[in-house]
Amino acid sequence: MGEKTKLKLLHILNILKEDSDEETILTTSDIIDKLQDKGIIAERRSVIRDIKTLEAFGYDISLYEENKQGYYLRSREFEEEELRILIDTVSASKSITTKKSKELIDKLKKLTSKNLGKKIVGQVYVDEKIKSKNERIYYNVNALSSAIEENKKVNFKYTTYNINKQLEYRKKGKTYKVSPYGLGWHEDNYYLIGIHEKYDNISHYRVDRIKDVEILDERRKILKEYENGKEFNVADYINKTFNMFTGEKKIVKIRFENHLINPVIDKFGTDVFLRKDGDENFLVCAEILISKGFISWLLQFGSSAELIEPVEVRDMIKEKVKELKNIYK
Repeated sequence: MGEKTKLKLLHILNILKEDSDEETILTTSDIIDKLQDKGIIAERRSVIRDIKTLEAFGYDISLYEENKQGYYLRSREFEEEELRILIDTVSASKSITTKKSKELIDKLKKLTSKNLGKKIVGQVYVDEKIKSKNERIYYNVNALSSAIEENKKVNFKYTTYNINKQLEYRKKGKTYKVSPYGLGWHEDNYYLIGIHEKYDNISHYRVDRIKDVEILDERRKILKEYENGKEFNVADYINKTFNMFTGEKKIVKIRFENHLINPVIDKFGTDVFLRKDGDENFLVCAEILISKGFISWLLQFGSSAELIEPVEVRDMIKEKVKELKNIYK
């Protein structure tokens, strides 16, 4: 096979990927014209032969014999609905900057035809107000991932917003030394999960709020529960930490009204222990980290949710209700 023949085959594949879909079926003449635009002269029979070669190799191409119109690439690495999910996820993510979101969306739309890519992206809205402003987040992710893989500690500075809506360093720019254990998503934010040098418990940090990451030549700290070689489970930590707040781990029993089943499943997952409690309610038993975040989450349901036990957590909720009553008296 000559060099020009090889190039023609690849160009035909690219034409089918970029310019064809179920709504845009290409005739042999269309493909010949597009090849000519690229400086390649081809005859009808050789184009048909190349298309059938691509089909034989495994590309899912709808042929003229099937549709009586022409040729188009029927399936791709990502189907339309899969691309929509990926693009919507990128556009909604708070941790990805506006600039990077647009770059990623542009790359994703190239995984389908130009026509379909344009249609999908035309329905996407990137809300700049919720987006991170930290363009270094991608360096942070790479550096933190490397530290986790190499079992090393990291130094970094952590930022927070002040009352003027400006990012400033926490603790006056003091360096945080952390043993990183994982990176995880929660409610459109990206978190580093690890152990601060001064403490023995696991904590977490918004990756888009981290600056000046430095990988140290020190082996990371090991929690006692992982000394026997047990692997740290990021998903399990996120689920049990609940609203991304830390606290004491306890098993709770909560009564919910039936109409709250969806938010309960959203928070606890489908594996949660759940049983009916009469006709109007259901009971949930789950191990969670007791925190202000958990109490706030529960109180949003008002009288439609009641924590039954443990008593000490019930007392914490009573105190919170009393505090709110004093504010709004």
